[in-house]
Amino acid sequence: MHRTKHDILSLQVVLIGLILAGCAELKKDLPPPSSPLTVHGEGWEDPASSNFHGKAIRNAKWDMSQCKTCHGRLYDGGVVNVSCRTCHALPGGPENCTTCHGGTNAAPPNDIAGNTSRSAPGVGAHQKHLVGGAISAGSACSECHTVPPSLYSPGHVDSELPAEVPMNGYIATTVTNETPTTDHDAGLPLFSPQPEFDASSISCANTYCHGNFKNGNTAFSPVWNDSSGSQMACGTCHGDVTKATLAGRALPKSVAEGGTHPDSTACSNCHGDVVNSSLVIIDKAKHINGKLNVSGEERDF
Repeated sequence: MHRTKHDILSLQVVLIGLILAGCAELKKDLPPPSSPLTVHGEGWEDPASSNFHGKAIRNAKWDMSQCKTCHGRLYDGGVVNVSCRTCHALPGGPENCTTCHGGTNAAPPNDIAGNTSRSAPGVGAHQKHLVGGAISAGSACSECHTVPPSLYSPGHVDSELPAEVPMNGYIATTVTNETPTTDHDAGLPLFSPQPEFDASSISCANTYCHGNFKNGNTAFSPVWNDSSGSQMACGTCHGDVTKATLAGRALPKSVAEGGTHPDSTACSNCHGDVVNSSLVIIDKAKHINGKLNVSGEERDF
């Protein structure tokens, strides 16, 4: 059948009209243009929401591999062009240590449950150990226990709570009374700490830094989340907490007590770079550092 140019033009107009009418009907079922496309649901960025992404990741046992599918291997945008690193700006992005625990540094508070109180096992004495206090300049995390090199390293997020705490750091395992040292005492054994953490009692034992050294109190097991301050008394690590005076409590094991330390409470006479005559630590960097400081000289003991 022969169609004129006018007929073809008329047919095109009719088809365009039908298409536009269909689009108009379809548009009724679509969200309005002002409604953004939401993948995760309401509250994903709100810490107070039950749908907060931090809670979802915790429920997924910290597995963020699916996040990378959309946001990229480095969480910097990916196929959706939405970067997680706008908020998680520290090295590693969401996998930075402080994302899950810590704040100003990588140690709690906060712990992974958001606790900030020292009485919480996940918080405990982390800051006292890391930053230090009246008797210590602090220690790096690795000086006490294994620090996982990455989020998914064995022993980190691959098991249920409580956390595994392999205490194999330099300070925790400092060996004393070795044969070649200047201060070796043949009448005493080698003190080679085998530190361990007991999750049931929330305590550690057999560490150099809490008494397992020559002339120290080898049986002391400090409770990790105790906040009374009693565990930093001189006598807990060396001396005797039951003695009446501070000088007596600070005195390491004398010969009468099965040790080899001189029976003198004038600590500053020999250890004046570390402590003064009032038994106040004056150089925290030289205390609990794996060395014996005698007459201004630091040495293995």
